Order: sequence, then C-alpha cells, then structure tokens
Amino acid sequence: MNISTTWLREWVNPKVSDEALAEQLTMAGLEVDGIAAVAPSFENVVVGHVVSCEKHPDADKLNLCQVDVGSGDNLQIICGASNIRTDLKVIVATIGAVLPNGLKIKKAKLRGVESFGMICSEAELGMMDNSDGISELEAIAPIGENIRKYLNLDDNIIELDITPNRGDCFSVLGVAREVSANYKLPFVLPSFSIETQGAPSVSASVSNTLACPKYLTRNISGIDNTLKTPKWMADKLMRSGQALHSPVVDITNFVLLELGQPLHAFDVAKIKGEIEVRNAKLGEKIELLNETTVVLDEDTLVIADNDSVLAIAGVMGGLDSATQSDSTEVLLESAFFEPVSIAGKARKYGLHTESSLRFERGVDFAITELAMDRATQLIIEICTPQEGVEKKGGQASDVNICIDEASLPKLSAITIDQEKIHKILGFELDAQWIEEKFIGLGFKISDKTDNSWSIIPPSFRFDIRIPADLIEELARLYGYDKIPVQKLSLDANIGAVAEAQNDQYDIAQSLAVRGYQEVITYSFISEKYHNLIDVNANKIMLSNPISAELSIMRSSLWAGLLQSVESNQRRGHNNARFFEIGLCFSGVKVAEQSNKLAGVVSGNRFDAQWSGDLIPVDFFDAKADLESLLKLTGAKFEFRASEHPTLQKGQTAKIVLNGKQVGWIGALAPNVAKELSLPKCYLFDIDLDVLLAGKIAKYEAFSQYQQSQRDIALVLDESTPVSELMNGIEALQQPDFVGVNLFDVYTGENIESGKKSVALNLVYQSLESTLSDDQVNVKVDEVLSLLQIKFGAVQR
Repeated sequence: MNISTTWLREWVNPKVSDEALAEQLTMAGLEVDGIAAVAPSFENVVVGHVVSCEKHPDADKLNLCQVDVGSGDNLQIICGASNIRTDLKVIVATIGAVLPNGLKIKKAKLRGVESFGMICSEAELGMMDNSDGISELEAIAPIGENIRKYLNLDDNIIELDITPNRGDCFSVLGVAREVSANYKLPFVLPSFSIETQGAPSVSASVSNTLACPKYLTRNISGIDNTLKTPKWMADKLMRSGQALHSPVVDITNFVLLELGQPLHAFDVAKIKGEIEVRNAKLGEKIELLNETTVVLDEDTLVIADNDSVLAIAGVMGGLDSATQSDSTEVLLESAFFEPVSIAGKARKYGLHTESSLRFERGVDFAITELAMDRATQLIIEICTPQEGVEKKGGQASDVNICIDEASLPKLSAITIDQEKIHKILGFELDAQWIEEKFIGLGFKISDKTDNSWSIIPPSFRFDIRIPADLIEELARLYGYDKIPVQKLSLDANIGAVAEAQNDQYDIAQSLAVRGYQEVITYSFISEKYHNLIDVNANKIMLSNPISAELSIMRSSLWAGLLQSVESNQRRGHNNARFFEIGLCFSGVKVAEQSNKLAGVVSGNRFDAQWSGDLIPVDFFDAKADLESLLKLTGAKFEFRASEHPTLQKGQTAKIVLNGKQVGWIGALAPNVAKELSLPKCYLFDIDLDVLLAGKIAKYEAFSQYQQSQRDIALVLDESTPVSELMNGIEALQQPDFVGVNLFDVYTGENIESGKKSVALNLVYQSLESTLSDDQVNVKVDEVLSLLQIKFGAVQR
C-alpha cells in the first residue's frame, strides 16, 4: 500500500522527518518497503501564464510565446509543443534552473530568435516516464508560484507492506491511528454533517445476514458526473496508485483509501425494483466492471435487484449497473461483509480488487455510517452541477439501514497481567504507560486491578483475540529495537536417541555424496500433476488455494521433483539428480500423513569429458543410489517387478521389506513424460521411517588371509529374478562366505529360447587360514546344488 506523507500529516503531524516517520512505522510493526519522493530535486521552476502565442517567423513547428511568470516583464520563450496556446497556465523553468535530466536552462537562440526559459512537461521534471506535450495547469494556478509548492512536489510516498493480520492499516486513518499512538499525539475521528431529504427511492434488504450483518444504502440525486475530479483529490489518488475515473468512482476510491471502507455506487436508473443481498442462484451470470462475464456459484454473496445480479458482494460491481458520465442519481452502498464469506471469492473468479483485499482481512463494522456520510459530503460538494445548468444540485436521502446485531462480531474482554507480560517479554512495563498505549489505539479498559487489566479490542482489530495478541501490541509500541537483551535460560530435557536409529541428516548426506541435490517444494500441486502422478490417490482440494497450480495436497513427492526437473530443463540444466524429504497426504488427519523420501535421476551419468562418450543414466543408476540408502538400515529389502500408473511397464519395481511394500522405483511412463515435456527420468520413493530404522553397529574381525573367488555360469528360466538367486545363496549362511556378485547376463546364440545365462562371482575368506581349493569347491558345489533344486539352474 502506498501512502502520501502529506495526506498522512493532514490527520496527524509528528515533528519528525518523513524518513524518521517511516523508520518508526517499521519499528512499530508496519514494515516500510521504501520511501520515494514524488519528484526529483530542482529549483527555479514556477507557474507561468501564456499571454500570447504566435508562430515562429522561421520555423513552422515552433511557437513564439510571451509568458508571464510574475516577475514584472513577460518572458519570451520558444516552445515546440503541439498543445501550447494562448491563456494557458504552464510550468516554466527560468534561466538558471537545472532539470532532473541534467539540462541547465540558459538564454538561447532558436532560428535567430532569443528564448529566455523553457515550458516543461511533467516528464521533463521527472514526475512521469513520458508525456505527449507540455503540462497544462488549472486556470486558478497562481502566476509565479514555485511549482514545487503549487503541485506539492516535496511530498514523499511511503510504501507499506501490510501483513494479513493488520487489515485496519489499509487506510490513511489506520496508519494515522498508529502514528498517533507512537508519538503520543491526539487523535479524533472526524464527523460529517449531511442534510437529508426523505427516504431513499430504492429500498434494500438482506436475506443472508450471517454473511452481511450490516448493509447501508442512500440515494443521491441531481448530480453532474461529467465534472472533473478536483486536483487535490486526483493527486492523492494517483500518488496512492489509483487511476482516475469519473468523480463518483474517484470519491468512493478516495474514501476507501482514507477510511478503509470499500463503497460502491449504482446508477439508480439501471436498478429494476428493490435491492437484495443474497446468495447467487445456480447458473446466474454477471458481466463485471472489467468486462469479463463469470458464472456464479451458489456460495457467492451478491447484490441483486428484481431482475439480475448487480455486483459480487465485497469484490466487484457489474458493468450494467455502473455509473456513467450521464448518471444523475446514484445509490451509494456501505456495508460490512463477514470476512470468511468473502475470503477466496475474488481468487475463485480470477479477480483481485482493493475491496476484496480489505473485506477478506476484516473491515471496521463501526465505520460504515461515517464512510457513507464522508462519501455523501464529497459527492454533493464535487458533483454539484455547474452554474447555468437547470438542476437543483446534489440531494441526499436518509440512509436505508439493515443491521443484524446478533451476527456482528462480538467484542469480548481479554485479561492480561504483569506476570504474563513479564513471562513473554522478559521485563516489566509501567502500568500507566500500558493504559495510555491501549487507550491511544482505541482499546477500552473494562476492568483493572493493580497489576491486571480486562481490555476490549476495538471493532477494527480482528487480529486481537487472546492475551498474547495484547502483549504483542505492547511490544511493538515499546519498540522491538528497545527491548532489553536477556540471557535465555531453559530446563534442557535432552531425550536419548536410540543408537540403532539412522539420522535424517546422514540419510540426506548419503545421497548428497552421490551427486544429488536436495529440493524443497510446495505441499500443494495442480490437478494436472495429481492426475498424472497418481489419479487413484485421494484428492484433497484446498478451500482457498493460492492459485489453480497449488490447489491439491500432494499424495506423492514426485510431482514437485518432476517440476524441478522441468524448470531446470528450460534453463539448460539437463543432468538432474534431485531428492526431497517431506510429508505426503492421503487425508487431513495426522494418521493420514506420512514422511517419505523420493528422488529423480535424469540426463547423463557423468558430465561431458574428453576421454569418453556421454552415457545416459538408466534404471540401475537409480537402483544403485537407492540401495546405498537401504544398506544404512542393515535390513534385507526385495525389488519385485510390478506396475504403477506413473511408471513404465517392464521398468518398475516395488520395494518390499518383511513382506510389506514400502516404496517404488522405476522409469517415468512415456505418456507422462510426453505430457510434461520431460526427457527420460527414473524415480524412486520410500517411507522415511523404514530408512530411519537402523541396526546397532558391531565389530567384525578382519581376516589377514587371502580371499578365494569362484565364477559360476548358470542357465535358467528368463523370468527368474537374479535377486532370488543371490538371496538363496546368502540364505545358505555358509561358513567363511563373504558375498556374491552378478557380473554378466546373456541371452541369444547358444542359449535356448526362454532361457538366460547368468554369471555370478562367489567370494570366500576364512579368519583362521587360507582356504584350500577342495574346501572352496565343496562350498561351490553346495551352491550349485541349491540353485539346481530350487530354481532349475544348470551350470554351463
């Protein structure tokens, strides 16, 4: 939110610089992102009056102007702007002025004629990026006045980053209240006197009072909406980032920025019958002010007449009922909409408006009448028809009031005491200071003792609900930078960690040393990714998603990993080894959330180098990386061929521990890769709890004797997994057995169809002596016998 310091100082004016004021706001919890001057520094620029304007005698595109700058004699100035003319008030840089672009104004000759200054555009003064011609000032601009004073160019714009809990500060009023409390300055809400004449011509009612507990309307007739918005208001709006429209719309925007109350004005001539605040009916449509048409859901609160929907409540009005330049009677609306009923509605329809921003965070329900009167006063004052027009001038009706007191927010007292304050802040505060600060912020002290207070928060503070909220207010008003430093003391209760348990950091490091990088992605994914990754998983939709791309709770970590690969591919990073540890969701209950570890591998096995060709990664690269993790547990895992909707058939395996599936590994299915424009990828995921469960390390003696190795080649059914052979050998638990390794698989010539040749390396080593050939051969024969009996394997 942008706020003019000049506008702010009209409400409360501390005797400090704008820079010091901005710093104090930050220290009080209203973070200032920046402060910028309205215009760069320059001098000797004044208001001028073009007394005469004639063509240059030797240049068709130049004009010879006589300009009165209040110094006595007129200045002769040559100007080439297309909009220069007699009797125009202009900005004149006199001789000696230095403009922001570095141009120094000197006496000059143009085509033989002398020029004694320069008539400027706003762009030449650094007030905007570009302009079509010279700046045209109002006819009432005083000749010779310093342009900085006339246009208030010494103003500064403070950019505030308002947090979601401080909806009360989305206005000049809200920020002024904060400044008042911080600098101990008096602050009084203004009041506006309005003369009214009878009941409004359009009646209003509310059918959904829970969503709209308070709804006010008023007719204002006899207005002229063709008039120009006054300069003082236009400047404030534009410096706050608002575009100018018609006077009525500008006034509603002005009151929104000034008081924080969104308003809306309907053209009475376009209203059919009575106004009703209700929920939309199924299939109802509205063409909005931004010229888009939306189909409304039944949970959307709307403003409607007898014929159609006029506006989405708290979000945006409809085009059909909007005020136009020829509007002569408007229906002004000021309402309080319950924040939850408005939350997410703008995003649902792809909108973001100043009104929805405020209503979603909570608007002061006690200020609706004040905002109505302020807007009414300004409309009557600004939109009164010009002299000679046969109209009576703006006339306001009484206010039509719809209030359901039972549905308005309840303001309950909250009790705090010195003990609680000391416990949270670490120091005590003066009791009188506490009371002064709360009263200055509009809080009411309903009861108090020597060291405790019962405090009722004001109607504009939706974020104050518990004692800690009140103490936070005291901390920020005291000044976070002034809170004394205290040594922390705590009772350390260090729990014992099971020696057998693997540490999550060690698991992550194990992958990092194999070339992986850890990523952290959102727990929310798009519906597209959900359907591609696991369409059968429970789809947990968010009620108010940040965007459509983050609307579903993830059931797998693969979605975020594939998005990371996709993002890196677009930037030319083709070799990817990523992993993530995080929660996956099958439901919203704690028991339906599980921690998993997942990884993705893509690209080449190694970076390009001179000594060899590039080798793409394959299934076994991913499997080797995963096995390195599984070895940390000391448990025996199995990889069993299976099918998964995200993975390619024939290159997919489920990971099994003690007969229970604990993970998946495989190549990304071609249809998924094509849909996401991804290269060949290999994925794995596994329950994190399985990896954390390790075994206590124990010492094993080191043999000083030579190893004995034997290679055996076997022919067996092609469908028999090699892992089953190796598991069978290990299950023999032979004395002096070290391990078994696969070093070749062959199918083709000299091998019967449906068969394969498998070559295994057996390793033996004794702790007591070097094994003889006979001893090793006996052990190998035992292995061959087992494999022949159990798997039908025949030695080649």
